[in-house]
Amino acid sequence: SLHDALPISWSNYNALQAEVRRRFSHGFDFQANYTWSKAFTDFEGTQANFSGLLDLTLGDEKEKRRGVNDLTHIFKANAGYELPFGPGKRWLNNGAIGKVFGGMKLTGIFIAASGRPISILSTRGTLNRVGRSTINTVNTNLTIEQLQEITGLFFDPNTGRPLMFSPEVVQAVRNDTSPLRDQNGFFSNPGPGTVGNLQLTPVSGPGLWNLDMGFIKRTNLTETVNLEFRMEAFNIFNKTNFFISAAELNQNINNPTTQRFGEITQTYDPRILQFALKLNF
Repeated sequence: SLHDALPISWSNYNALQAEVRRRFSHGFDFQANYTWSKAFTDFEGTQANFSGLLDLTLGDEKEKRRGVNDLTHIFKANAGYELPFGPGKRWLNNGAIGKVFGGMKLTGIFIAASGRPISILSTRGTLNRVGRSTINTVNTNLTIEQLQEITGLFFDPNTGRPLMFSPEVVQAVRNDTSPLRDQNGFFSNPGPGTVGNLQLTPVSGPGLWNLDMGFIKRTNLTETVNLEFRMEAFNIFNKTNFFISAAELNQNINNPTTQRFGEITQTYDPRILQFALKLNF
């Protein structure tokens, strides 16, 4: 059978998860959770893609990588607070004033996460590997810790464009004649018959944090009918969070013209305001 004749792929996921929750009481509810995790695999594909079965020839030392959606740290929190005004509340709980100021609630959702894993590739077909030349990595003298120090969020000092590597590294890679390209910790192509000494997905790109907030005002018209006004602000602080697309997760040192090495080209949504008016019955 195919299973008996060929090696199989694998993946694993390990995590520490913690959560704090306050149930609704005195108009306030709160929930927060944190995940510290690591997801590894030796192949990422589909049921119709058998290259993972055909070419695990180098073993875990080269094939093992972080999953494409592996985020080391994720913190999420949400909360709601009913303002203490109006009927049944502490203040302004009588008559018309109570109707005007009652039924108001604030909500919020916060997220902070580490960046997605990035691979630094040569793509040179230096070794006859079925379908694998496109993910052949580079040689480097830097440790993973040193590579992470030059990976994250930087800005080109000349253009102001966002970069996922430090400007010195980006310029050295883009300039084929630079002596820095193949020296001391920058990147070079593996020699014939070899693969790069750097594993796939060794470093993480820029992380993100975002806060969404909402305001809700419910006005009771009868015992069973109320008018609800909602105002919601997504990314309320209008923070620029940079998005690394699937194509940009694989950085090719030999193709700096069609895909500018190290350049970030996309962002998550800016601030978005949304309003709604509903009649509930």
